[in-house]
Amino acid sequence: MTDATPPRSTLLALGKAQVDAMFARRICFTAIDDSEFLPLLECVLTAFESHGLDSTGADKLWDHAYPVYDRACREADPDYGFEENRDLMRSYLCGRRRLDEKKARG
Repeated sequence: MTDATPPRSTLLALGKAQVDAMFARRICFTAIDDSEFLPLLECVLTAFESHGLDSTGADKLWDHAYPVYDRACREADPDYGFEENRDLMRSYLCGRRRLDEKKARG
């Protein structure tokens, strides 16, 4: 980490705040679909890894994002559980966190 890189705790706090803000703002724009919104969220969170946050820290950001998405999904349809909603979220991603369809099917 260089002197110009913010501390890990700052990056985590900023990342979590961005996740919360993006989901809160999304409520105002219902026209944006998960297939558009979640890759955008992925770009934002991936940027933290590119700019100094280690993989453990990035995992913490995703561990924050999954329950936020789960809550949004349960508001729309409470019949689905956390794992199903997390897998749905991951199915829309483009990078390394994308759900592997072969593993998902068993």
